[in-house]
Amino acid sequence: MNAPEAGKTRSVLLRLLGSKVRVACAVCVGIFLWAVAQFYDPATGFSNLIAIGDAITERQVTALRQVPHYIYEDSPGYDGAWYVQLAFYPTLDNPELTKAIDNLPYRARRMLFSWTAWLLGLGQPAWIVQAFALLNVIAWLALAWVLLRWFPPTTWENFFRWFAIMFSHGLCMSVHNSLVDGPALLLLALGLAAIEDGRRGRGAVALALAGLGKETSLLAVVGLPGGDWREWRTWWRLARTALLVALPLFAWMGYVRGKFGPAEDGGLGNFTWPFAGLAEKWGATIGSLPVTEDRLLHWTTLGVTVALTVQFLFFALRWRPDETWWRVGAAFALMMMFLATPVWEDFPGAATRVLLPMTLAFNLLVPRGRRWLAVIIAGNLTVFATYKEFEPPPREFFQILGPRATTATVTVEPAGGWYGPEGLEAVHWRWSSGESVLRLSNRSSGPLAVVLRGRANALDRRTLRIFADEAMVWSGALAPTPTEFQLGFVAPPGERLIRFSAAKAPTVVGTDPRKLSFSIYNLEVVVKPAAGQR
Repeated sequence: MNAPEAGKTRSVLLRLLGSKVRVACAVCVGIFLWAVAQFYDPATGFSNLIAIGDAITERQVTALRQVPHYIYEDSPGYDGAWYVQLAFYPTLDNPELTKAIDNLPYRARRMLFSWTAWLLGLGQPAWIVQAFALLNVIAWLALAWVLLRWFPPTTWENFFRWFAIMFSHGLCMSVHNSLVDGPALLLLALGLAAIEDGRRGRGAVALALAGLGKETSLLAVVGLPGGDWREWRTWWRLARTALLVALPLFAWMGYVRGKFGPAEDGGLGNFTWPFAGLAEKWGATIGSLPVTEDRLLHWTTLGVTVALTVQFLFFALRWRPDETWWRVGAAFALMMMFLATPVWEDFPGAATRVLLPMTLAFNLLVPRGRRWLAVIIAGNLTVFATYKEFEPPPREFFQILGPRATTATVTVEPAGGWYGPEGLEAVHWRWSSGESVLRLSNRSSGPLAVVLRGRANALDRRTLRIFADEAMVWSGALAPTPTEFQLGFVAPPGERLIRFSAAKAPTVVGTDPRKLSFSIYNLEVVVKPAAGQR
Protein backbone atom coordinates (compact mmCIF):
# COMPACT_ATOMS: atom_id res chain seq x y z
CA MET A 1 0.00 0.00 0.00
CA ASN A 2 1.50 3.35 -1.06
CA ALA A 3 1.48 6.48 1.12
CA PRO A 4 -1.61 8.15 -0.42
CA GLU A 5 -3.63 4.96 -0.04
CA ALA A 6 -2.47 4.56 3.57
CA GLY A 7 -3.51 8.15 4.26
CA LYS A 8 -6.96 7.57 2.80
CA THR A 9 -7.40 4.38 4.84
CA ARG A 10 -6.40 6.19 8.03
CA SER A 11 -8.84 9.01 7.26
CA VAL A 12 -11.70 6.57 6.69
CA LEU A 13 -10.92 4.72 9.93
CA LEU A 14 -10.88 7.98 11.88
CA ARG A 15 -14.22 9.00 10.40
CA LEU A 16 -15.71 5.60 11.30
CA LEU A 17 -14.31 5.80 14.82
CA GLY A 18 -15.61 9.34 15.21
CA SER A 19 -19.08 8.30 14.12
CA LYS A 20 -19.11 5.46 16.66
CA VAL A 21 -18.04 7.78 19.46
CA ARG A 22 -20.73 10.29 18.48
CA VAL A 23 -23.29 7.51 18.54
CA ALA A 24 -22.05 6.49 22.01
CA CYS A 25 -22.47 10.09 23.22
CA ALA A 26 -25.97 10.24 21.76
CA VAL A 27 -26.88 6.92 23.40
CA CYS A 28 -25.69 8.24 26.77
CA VAL A 29 -27.84 11.35 26.38
CA GLY A 30 -30.78 9.12 25.48
CA ILE A 31 -30.19 6.94 28.55
CA PHE A 32 -30.06 10.04 30.73
CA LEU A 33 -33.35 11.37 29.33
CA TRP A 34 -34.97 7.96 29.73
CA ALA A 35 -33.82 7.81 33.36
CA VAL A 36 -35.22 11.30 34.02
CA ALA A 37 -38.52 10.32 32.39
CA GLN A 38 -38.93 7.56 35.00
CA PHE A 39 -39.37 10.28 37.61
CA TYR A 40 -42.47 11.70 35.93
CA ASP A 41 -45.73 11.26 37.80
CA PRO A 42 -49.06 12.21 36.19
CA ALA A 43 -50.27 13.88 39.39
CA THR A 44 -47.12 15.74 40.46
CA GLY A 45 -45.03 15.99 37.29
CA PHE A 46 -41.27 15.99 37.90
CA SER A 47 -41.54 17.46 41.40
CA ASN A 48 -40.06 14.32 42.98
CA LEU A 49 -36.73 15.59 41.60
CA ILE A 50 -36.84 18.36 44.22
CA ALA A 51 -36.69 16.03 47.25
CA ILE A 52 -39.32 17.73 49.42
CA GLY A 53 -39.65 15.83 52.70
CA ASP A 54 -42.70 15.57 54.90
CA ALA A 55 -40.73 16.98 57.83
CA ILE A 56 -41.25 20.49 56.40
CA THR A 57 -44.85 20.08 55.21
CA GLU A 58 -46.29 22.29 57.92
CA ARG A 59 -43.67 24.98 57.30
CA GLN A 60 -44.12 25.27 53.53
CA VAL A 61 -45.08 28.61 52.03
CA THR A 62 -48.72 28.75 50.93
CA ALA A 63 -47.79 28.87 47.23
CA LEU A 64 -46.04 25.50 47.44
CA ARG A 65 -48.71 23.97 49.64
CA GLN A 66 -51.35 24.78 47.01
CA VAL A 67 -49.42 23.15 44.16
CA PRO A 68 -49.51 19.34 43.75
CA HIS A 69 -46.00 18.06 44.44
CA TYR A 70 -44.33 14.85 45.52
CA ILE A 71 -43.52 14.52 49.21
CA TYR A 72 -40.93 12.05 50.50
CA GLU A 73 -42.28 10.41 53.63
CA ASP A 74 -40.30 10.12 56.85
CA SER A 75 -37.71 12.42 55.32
CA PRO A 76 -36.35 15.91 56.00
CA GLY A 77 -35.88 16.31 52.24
CA TYR A 78 -32.89 18.08 50.72
CA ASP A 79 -31.70 21.57 49.86
CA GLY A 80 -33.83 21.90 46.71
CA ALA A 81 -36.91 22.02 48.97
CA TRP A 82 -35.70 25.40 50.26
CA TYR A 83 -34.64 26.89 46.93
CA VAL A 84 -37.90 26.06 45.15
CA GLN A 85 -39.79 28.07 47.78
CA LEU A 86 -37.51 31.05 47.17
CA ALA A 87 -38.44 30.79 43.48
CA PHE A 88 -42.01 31.87 44.22
CA TYR A 89 -40.82 35.22 45.61
CA PRO A 90 -37.90 36.67 43.59
CA THR A 91 -37.70 39.75 45.84
CA LEU A 92 -38.09 37.70 49.07
CA ASP A 93 -41.07 39.84 50.05
CA ASN A 94 -43.24 37.10 51.60
CA PRO A 95 -43.06 37.01 55.43
CA GLU A 96 -43.79 33.25 55.33
CA LEU A 97 -40.22 32.67 54.14
CA THR A 98 -38.73 33.35 57.57
CA LYS A 99 -40.50 30.30 58.99
CA ALA A 100 -40.45 28.16 55.86
CA ILE A 101 -36.71 28.31 55.09
CA ASP A 102 -33.99 27.05 57.40
CA ASN A 103 -31.31 29.75 57.73
CA LEU A 104 -32.98 32.04 55.21
CA PRO A 105 -30.14 34.62 54.90
CA TYR A 106 -27.74 31.81 53.92
CA ARG A 107 -30.09 30.09 51.45
CA ALA A 108 -31.16 33.39 49.87
CA ARG A 109 -27.60 34.13 48.75
CA ARG A 110 -28.01 31.54 46.00
CA MET A 111 -30.91 33.14 44.19
CA LEU A 112 -29.89 32.95 40.55
CA PHE A 113 -31.50 29.61 39.78
CA SER A 114 -34.59 30.44 41.83
CA TRP A 115 -34.95 33.56 39.68
CA THR A 116 -34.44 31.43 36.58
CA ALA A 117 -37.24 29.05 37.60
CA TRP A 118 -39.53 32.03 38.29
CA LEU A 119 -38.86 33.38 34.79
CA LEU A 120 -39.26 30.01 33.08
CA GLY A 121 -42.47 29.43 35.04
CA LEU A 122 -43.80 32.89 34.08
CA GLY A 123 -44.53 33.53 37.74
CA GLN A 124 -47.15 30.74 37.90
CA PRO A 125 -46.61 28.54 41.00
CA ALA A 126 -47.39 25.21 39.30
CA TRP A 127 -45.09 26.03 36.40
CA ILE A 128 -42.35 27.31 38.71
CA VAL A 129 -42.22 23.96 40.53
CA GLN A 130 -41.83 22.05 37.27
CA ALA A 131 -39.31 24.54 35.89
CA PHE A 132 -37.22 24.30 39.03
CA ALA A 133 -37.34 20.49 38.92
CA LEU A 134 -36.15 20.43 35.30
CA LEU A 135 -33.57 23.22 35.52
CA ASN A 136 -30.78 20.75 36.32
CA VAL A 137 -31.88 18.53 33.43
CA ILE A 138 -31.57 21.49 31.04
CA ALA A 139 -28.18 22.39 32.53
CA TRP A 140 -27.01 18.76 32.15
CA LEU A 141 -27.91 18.73 28.45
CA ALA A 142 -26.25 22.11 27.88
CA LEU A 143 -23.10 21.01 29.70
CA ALA A 144 -23.00 17.79 27.67
CA TRP A 145 -22.79 19.97 24.56
CA VAL A 146 -20.32 22.50 25.99
CA LEU A 147 -17.88 19.77 27.08
CA LEU A 148 -17.55 18.59 23.49
CA ARG A 149 -15.37 21.68 23.06
CA TRP A 150 -12.68 19.97 25.15
CA PHE A 151 -13.67 16.36 24.50
CA PRO A 152 -14.65 16.18 20.81
CA PRO A 153 -16.27 12.83 19.99
CA THR A 154 -13.39 11.57 17.92
CA THR A 155 -11.66 9.13 20.30
CA TRP A 156 -12.78 6.70 22.96
CA GLU A 157 -10.51 8.42 25.49
CA ASN A 158 -12.37 11.69 24.94
CA PHE A 159 -15.63 9.81 25.32
CA PHE A 160 -14.48 8.28 28.61
CA ARG A 161 -13.57 11.66 30.09
CA TRP A 162 -16.80 13.26 28.85
CA PHE A 163 -18.82 10.35 30.25
CA ALA A 164 -16.97 10.45 33.57
CA ILE A 165 -18.02 14.07 34.09
CA MET A 166 -21.57 13.80 32.80
CA PHE A 167 -22.29 10.68 34.85
CA SER A 168 -20.21 11.62 37.88
CA HIS A 169 -22.03 11.13 41.14
CA GLY A 170 -21.90 14.84 41.96
CA LEU A 171 -23.52 16.02 38.74
CA CYS A 172 -26.23 13.36 38.80
CA MET A 173 -26.87 14.05 42.49
CA SER A 174 -27.50 17.67 41.56
CA VAL A 175 -30.03 16.54 38.93
CA HIS A 176 -31.76 14.10 41.28
CA ASN A 177 -32.20 16.68 44.03
CA SER A 178 -32.57 19.92 42.01
CA LEU A 179 -29.46 21.46 43.54
CA VAL A 180 -27.45 24.50 42.48
CA ASP A 181 -24.21 22.63 41.75
CA GLY A 182 -24.98 21.41 38.22
CA PRO A 183 -26.19 24.75 36.79
CA ALA A 184 -23.30 26.53 38.54
CA LEU A 185 -20.82 24.14 36.88
CA LEU A 186 -22.36 24.96 33.49
CA LEU A 187 -21.83 28.69 34.03
CA LEU A 188 -18.29 28.06 35.28
CA ALA A 189 -17.49 26.03 32.15
CA LEU A 190 -18.97 28.72 29.89
CA GLY A 191 -16.94 31.35 31.70
CA LEU A 192 -13.66 29.49 31.35
CA ALA A 193 -14.41 28.71 27.70
CA ALA A 194 -14.91 32.43 27.03
CA ILE A 195 -11.66 33.25 28.82
CA GLU A 196 -9.80 30.69 26.71
CA ASP A 197 -11.19 32.40 23.60
CA GLY A 198 -9.84 35.75 24.78
CA ARG A 199 -13.27 37.10 25.78
CA ARG A 200 -12.28 38.02 29.28
CA GLY A 201 -15.27 40.30 29.95
CA ARG A 202 -17.79 37.68 28.88
CA GLY A 203 -16.01 35.07 30.99
CA ALA A 204 -16.06 37.37 34.04
CA VAL A 205 -19.83 37.90 33.60
CA ALA A 206 -20.42 34.14 33.45
CA LEU A 207 -18.37 33.61 36.61
CA ALA A 208 -20.23 36.43 38.37
CA LEU A 209 -23.52 34.72 37.52
CA ALA A 210 -22.13 31.41 38.75
CA GLY A 211 -21.31 33.15 42.04
CA LEU A 212 -24.93 34.30 42.36
CA GLY A 213 -25.92 30.64 41.96
CA LYS A 214 -23.32 29.24 44.34
CA GLU A 215 -20.77 31.43 46.04
CA THR A 216 -17.90 28.90 45.96
CA SER A 217 -17.99 29.13 42.14
CA LEU A 218 -16.13 32.42 42.55
CA LEU A 219 -12.99 30.41 43.29
CA ALA A 220 -12.78 29.96 39.52
CA VAL A 221 -11.69 33.60 39.12
CA VAL A 222 -8.15 32.27 39.52
CA GLY A 223 -8.65 31.04 35.95
CA LEU A 224 -8.64 34.61 34.65
CA PRO A 225 -5.46 35.58 32.76
CA GLY A 226 -2.68 36.64 35.07
CA GLY A 227 1.02 37.08 34.58
CA ASP A 228 4.09 36.01 36.46
CA TRP A 229 2.66 34.43 39.62
CA ARG A 230 5.90 35.21 41.45
CA GLU A 231 5.19 38.96 41.22
CA TRP A 232 2.89 40.78 43.62
CA ARG A 233 1.39 42.80 40.73
CA THR A 234 -0.19 39.62 39.36
CA TRP A 235 -1.84 38.89 42.69
CA TRP A 236 -2.99 42.49 43.05
CA ARG A 237 -4.55 42.41 39.58
CA LEU A 238 -6.27 39.10 40.39
CA ALA A 239 -7.62 40.52 43.67
CA ARG A 240 -9.12 43.55 41.89
CA THR A 241 -10.70 41.34 39.22
CA ALA A 242 -12.06 38.93 41.82
CA LEU A 243 -13.64 41.85 43.68
CA LEU A 244 -15.35 43.06 40.51
CA VAL A 245 -16.62 39.57 39.68
CA ALA A 246 -17.94 39.17 43.23
CA LEU A 247 -19.69 42.57 43.31
CA PRO A 248 -23.11 41.26 42.14
CA LEU A 249 -23.06 38.66 44.90
CA PHE A 250 -21.96 41.20 47.51
CA ALA A 251 -24.72 43.59 46.42
CA TRP A 252 -27.36 40.88 46.68
CA MET A 253 -26.01 39.73 50.04
CA GLY A 254 -26.34 43.31 51.24
CA TYR A 255 -29.99 43.32 50.16
CA VAL A 256 -30.61 40.01 51.95
CA ARG A 257 -28.87 41.18 55.11
CA GLY A 258 -30.90 44.39 55.13
CA LYS A 259 -34.10 42.34 54.91
CA PHE A 260 -33.36 39.50 57.32
CA GLY A 261 -30.22 40.40 59.26
CA PRO A 262 -27.06 38.28 59.38
CA ALA A 263 -27.16 34.53 58.84
CA GLU A 264 -27.02 32.41 61.98
CA ASP A 265 -24.71 30.05 60.10
CA GLY A 266 -23.03 31.60 57.10
CA GLY A 267 -21.78 28.25 55.88
CA LEU A 268 -18.65 28.22 58.00
CA GLY A 269 -19.88 25.02 59.62
CA ASN A 270 -18.95 23.28 56.36
CA PHE A 271 -15.25 23.95 57.00
CA THR A 272 -12.82 22.67 59.59
CA TRP A 273 -9.10 22.08 60.20
CA PRO A 274 -7.07 20.85 57.20
CA PHE A 275 -7.79 17.20 56.28
CA ALA A 276 -9.89 16.59 59.42
CA GLY A 277 -13.06 16.00 57.39
CA LEU A 278 -11.31 13.85 54.78
CA ALA A 279 -9.66 11.72 57.45
CA GLU A 280 -13.02 11.23 59.15
CA LYS A 281 -14.53 10.22 55.80
CA TRP A 282 -11.83 7.62 55.22
CA GLY A 283 -12.38 6.19 58.69
CA ALA A 284 -16.15 6.00 58.28
CA THR A 285 -15.86 4.48 54.80
CA ILE A 286 -13.44 1.73 55.75
CA GLY A 287 -15.32 1.03 58.96
CA SER A 288 -18.56 0.51 57.02
CA LEU A 289 -17.21 -2.13 54.61
CA PRO A 290 -18.00 -5.15 56.84
CA VAL A 291 -21.66 -4.05 56.97
CA THR A 292 -23.88 -6.72 55.43
CA GLU A 293 -26.76 -4.42 54.42
CA ASP A 294 -26.43 -2.56 51.12
CA ARG A 295 -22.83 -3.55 50.51
CA LEU A 296 -22.90 -2.01 47.04
CA LEU A 297 -23.54 1.43 48.52
CA HIS A 298 -20.64 1.11 50.95
CA TRP A 299 -18.21 -0.15 48.31
CA THR A 300 -19.16 2.58 45.86
CA THR A 301 -18.66 5.11 48.65
CA LEU A 302 -15.13 3.76 48.97
CA GLY A 303 -14.76 4.43 45.25
CA VAL A 304 -15.95 8.01 45.77
CA THR A 305 -13.43 8.57 48.55
CA VAL A 306 -10.60 7.11 46.48
CA ALA A 307 -11.57 9.21 43.44
CA LEU A 308 -11.65 12.54 45.27
CA THR A 309 -8.37 11.74 47.02
CA VAL A 310 -6.72 10.92 43.68
CA GLN A 311 -8.00 14.17 42.18
CA PHE A 312 -6.64 16.12 45.14
CA LEU A 313 -3.23 14.46 44.90
CA PHE A 314 -3.05 15.16 41.17
CA PHE A 315 -3.27 18.91 41.78
CA ALA A 316 -1.11 18.81 44.90
CA LEU A 317 1.76 16.87 43.30
CA ARG A 318 1.68 18.18 39.73
CA TRP A 319 2.37 21.90 40.00
CA ARG A 320 1.25 23.85 36.89
CA PRO A 321 0.29 27.41 37.99
CA ASP A 322 0.62 28.78 34.45
CA GLU A 323 -2.29 26.61 33.24
CA THR A 324 -5.78 28.08 33.58
CA TRP A 325 -7.58 24.87 34.47
CA TRP A 326 -4.84 23.80 36.88
CA ARG A 327 -5.39 26.98 38.89
CA VAL A 328 -9.15 26.31 38.97
CA GLY A 329 -8.72 22.68 40.00
CA ALA A 330 -6.09 23.59 42.60
CA ALA A 331 -8.38 26.23 44.13
CA PHE A 332 -11.09 23.61 44.71
CA ALA A 333 -8.51 21.06 45.86
CA LEU A 334 -7.43 23.62 48.46
CA MET A 335 -11.06 24.02 49.53
CA MET A 336 -11.34 20.22 49.78
CA MET A 337 -8.66 20.23 52.47
CA PHE A 338 -10.95 22.22 54.77
CA LEU A 339 -14.31 20.55 54.09
CA ALA A 340 -16.01 19.43 57.31
CA THR A 341 -18.28 16.56 58.32
CA PRO A 342 -21.57 17.97 56.90
CA VAL A 343 -20.06 17.76 53.40
CA TRP A 344 -18.48 14.31 53.80
CA GLU A 345 -21.08 12.50 55.92
CA ASP A 346 -23.56 9.91 54.67
CA PHE A 347 -23.07 7.52 51.81
CA PRO A 348 -21.77 8.51 49.30
CA GLY A 349 -21.90 12.12 50.64
CA ALA A 350 -22.19 15.61 49.20
CA ALA A 351 -18.48 16.22 48.52
CA THR A 352 -18.79 14.92 44.96
CA ARG A 353 -21.11 17.78 44.00
CA VAL A 354 -19.27 20.42 46.01
CA LEU A 355 -16.03 19.54 44.18
CA LEU A 356 -17.47 19.22 40.66
CA PRO A 357 -15.15 21.94 39.24
CA MET A 358 -12.15 19.95 40.50
CA THR A 359 -13.51 16.85 38.76
CA LEU A 360 -13.90 18.77 35.49
CA ALA A 361 -10.38 20.24 35.73
CA PHE A 362 -8.94 16.81 36.57
CA ASN A 363 -10.39 15.23 33.43
CA LEU A 364 -9.16 18.12 31.31
CA LEU A 365 -5.60 18.00 32.61
CA VAL A 366 -4.63 14.37 33.21
CA PRO A 367 -2.18 13.60 30.39
CA ARG A 368 -3.19 11.20 27.65
CA GLY A 369 -1.63 7.79 27.19
CA ARG A 370 -1.34 4.44 28.93
CA ARG A 371 0.98 5.74 31.64
CA TRP A 372 -1.89 7.79 33.07
CA LEU A 373 -4.66 5.25 32.49
CA ALA A 374 -4.75 4.07 36.11
CA VAL A 375 -4.90 7.68 37.35
CA ILE A 376 -7.78 8.72 35.09
CA ILE A 377 -9.76 5.61 36.01
CA ALA A 378 -9.13 5.91 39.76
CA GLY A 379 -10.03 9.60 39.71
CA ASN A 380 -13.42 8.86 38.15
CA LEU A 381 -14.68 6.05 40.37
CA THR A 382 -17.56 8.26 41.51
CA VAL A 383 -19.52 7.07 38.45
CA PHE A 384 -20.15 3.75 40.20
CA ALA A 385 -22.09 5.54 42.94
CA THR A 386 -24.34 7.27 40.41
CA TYR A 387 -26.76 4.34 40.29
CA LYS A 388 -28.31 5.67 43.51
CA GLU A 389 -29.28 8.91 41.80
CA PHE A 390 -31.31 7.21 39.07
CA GLU A 391 -33.67 5.32 41.36
CA PRO A 392 -37.06 7.09 41.14
CA PRO A 393 -39.27 6.94 44.23
CA PRO A 394 -42.02 4.29 44.17
CA ARG A 395 -45.25 5.40 42.56
CA GLU A 396 -48.22 6.00 44.84
CA PHE A 397 -50.46 2.99 45.29
CA PHE A 398 -53.56 4.77 43.99
CA GLN A 399 -54.54 6.74 40.92
CA ILE A 400 -57.48 9.06 40.25
CA LEU A 401 -59.55 8.26 37.18
CA GLY A 402 -62.49 9.97 35.50
CA PRO A 403 -63.26 12.97 33.27
CA ARG A 404 -60.35 15.38 33.21
CA ALA A 405 -62.48 18.31 34.35
CA THR A 406 -63.53 16.29 37.39
CA THR A 407 -60.19 14.72 38.33
CA ALA A 408 -58.63 18.20 38.27
CA THR A 409 -60.80 19.10 41.26
CA VAL A 410 -59.97 16.00 43.33
CA THR A 411 -56.91 15.17 45.42
CA VAL A 412 -56.20 12.07 47.47
CA GLU A 413 -53.43 11.85 50.03
CA PRO A 414 -52.39 9.43 52.78
CA ALA A 415 -53.34 10.87 56.16
CA GLY A 416 -51.85 8.48 58.69
CA GLY A 417 -51.27 4.83 59.49
CA TRP A 418 -49.49 3.93 56.24
CA TYR A 419 -45.93 2.86 55.65
CA GLY A 420 -44.10 4.25 52.64
CA PRO A 421 -45.11 3.40 49.08
CA GLU A 422 -43.53 0.37 47.44
CA GLY A 423 -43.61 -1.00 43.93
CA LEU A 424 -42.50 -3.72 41.58
CA GLU A 425 -43.03 -3.12 37.87
CA ALA A 426 -46.76 -2.36 37.43
CA VAL A 427 -47.79 -3.23 41.00
CA HIS A 428 -47.77 -0.46 43.63
CA TRP A 429 -48.81 -0.83 47.26
CA ARG A 430 -48.63 0.40 50.83
CA TRP A 431 -48.67 -1.60 54.03
CA SER A 432 -50.87 -0.50 56.90
CA SER A 433 -50.23 -0.94 60.60
CA GLY A 434 -53.93 -1.69 61.08
CA GLU A 435 -55.70 1.69 60.98
CA SER A 436 -54.98 3.87 57.96
CA VAL A 437 -56.63 6.87 56.35
CA LEU A 438 -56.83 8.47 52.91
CA ARG A 439 -58.03 12.07 52.72
CA LEU A 440 -60.16 12.78 49.64
CA SER A 441 -60.66 16.47 48.84
CA ASN A 442 -63.44 17.57 46.50
CA ARG A 443 -62.75 21.13 45.36
CA SER A 444 -65.63 21.23 42.86
CA SER A 445 -68.88 23.07 43.46
CA GLY A 446 -71.05 19.93 43.65
CA PRO A 447 -71.07 16.37 45.01
CA LEU A 448 -69.12 13.64 43.27
CA ALA A 449 -69.85 9.94 42.86
CA VAL A 450 -66.76 8.05 43.99
CA VAL A 451 -65.95 4.41 43.27
CA LEU A 452 -62.96 2.72 44.91
CA ARG A 453 -61.65 -0.52 43.47
CA GLY A 454 -58.46 -2.37 44.13
CA ARG A 455 -56.88 -5.33 45.85
CA ALA A 456 -55.85 -6.13 49.40
CA ASN A 457 -54.04 -8.92 51.18
CA ALA A 458 -52.55 -9.73 54.57
CA LEU A 459 -49.91 -12.01 56.02
CA ASP A 460 -52.61 -14.05 57.75
CA ARG A 461 -56.39 -14.19 57.88
CA ARG A 462 -58.12 -11.05 59.13
CA THR A 463 -61.12 -8.84 58.35
CA LEU A 464 -60.76 -5.50 56.60
CA ARG A 465 -63.39 -2.79 56.98
CA ILE A 466 -63.51 0.37 54.89
CA PHE A 467 -65.32 3.50 56.08
CA ALA A 468 -66.29 6.74 54.33
CA ASP A 469 -66.16 9.10 57.29
CA GLU A 470 -68.15 7.10 59.88
CA ALA A 471 -70.20 4.97 57.46
CA MET A 472 -68.87 1.49 56.70
CA VAL A 473 -68.95 0.97 52.92
CA TRP A 474 -67.16 -2.39 52.58
CA SER A 475 -66.13 -5.36 54.70
CA GLY A 476 -64.38 -8.57 53.73
CA ALA A 477 -61.96 -11.30 54.75
CA LEU A 478 -58.28 -11.02 53.81
CA ALA A 479 -55.66 -13.71 53.38
CA PRO A 480 -52.18 -13.96 51.82
CA THR A 481 -53.88 -14.39 48.44
CA PRO A 482 -55.23 -11.13 46.95
CA THR A 483 -58.83 -10.07 47.60
CA GLU A 484 -60.52 -7.72 45.16
CA PHE A 485 -62.86 -5.05 46.48
CA GLN A 486 -65.10 -2.35 45.05
CA LEU A 487 -67.24 0.20 46.82
CA GLY A 488 -68.94 3.51 46.18
CA PHE A 489 -70.14 6.62 48.00
CA VAL A 490 -70.95 10.27 47.39
CA ALA A 491 -68.41 12.96 48.28
CA PRO A 492 -69.86 16.45 48.80
CA PRO A 493 -67.59 19.49 48.35
CA GLY A 494 -64.88 19.48 51.01
CA GLU A 495 -63.02 16.58 52.58
CA ARG A 496 -63.97 12.97 53.24
CA LEU A 497 -61.83 10.54 55.19
CA ILE A 498 -61.58 7.00 53.80
CA ARG A 499 -60.56 4.75 56.68
CA PHE A 500 -59.14 1.24 56.32
CA SER A 501 -59.30 -0.78 59.53
CA ALA A 502 -58.39 -4.29 60.68
CA ALA A 503 -58.90 -5.01 64.38
CA LYS A 504 -56.49 -7.95 64.61
CA ALA A 505 -53.04 -7.09 65.95
CA PRO A 506 -50.35 -6.56 63.29
CA THR A 507 -47.38 -8.89 62.88
CA VAL A 508 -43.62 -8.43 62.58
CA VAL A 509 -41.65 -10.36 59.97
CA GLY A 510 -37.99 -11.18 60.55
CA THR A 511 -35.81 -8.11 61.11
CA ASP A 512 -38.34 -5.76 59.50
CA PRO A 513 -39.17 -3.21 62.24
CA ARG A 514 -42.61 -2.47 60.77
CA LYS A 515 -45.83 -3.82 62.26
CA LEU A 516 -47.74 -5.13 59.24
CA SER A 517 -51.47 -5.68 59.16
CA PHE A 518 -52.62 -5.53 55.53
CA SER A 519 -51.62 -4.01 52.20
CA ILE A 520 -53.68 -2.16 49.60
CA TYR A 521 -52.41 -2.06 46.05
CA ASN A 522 -53.28 -0.68 42.63
CA LEU A 523 -56.18 1.26 44.11
CA GLU A 524 -58.31 3.15 41.58
CA VAL A 525 -60.31 6.17 42.71
CA VAL A 526 -62.93 6.75 40.00
CA VAL A 527 -64.77 10.08 40.24
CA LYS A 528 -67.56 11.69 38.26
CA PRO A 529 -70.32 14.22 38.99
CA ALA A 530 -73.09 12.69 41.09
CA ALA A 531 -76.46 12.00 39.47
CA GLY A 532 -78.19 15.25 38.56
CA GLN A 533 -74.88 17.19 38.52
CA ARG A 534 -73.02 18.51 35.49
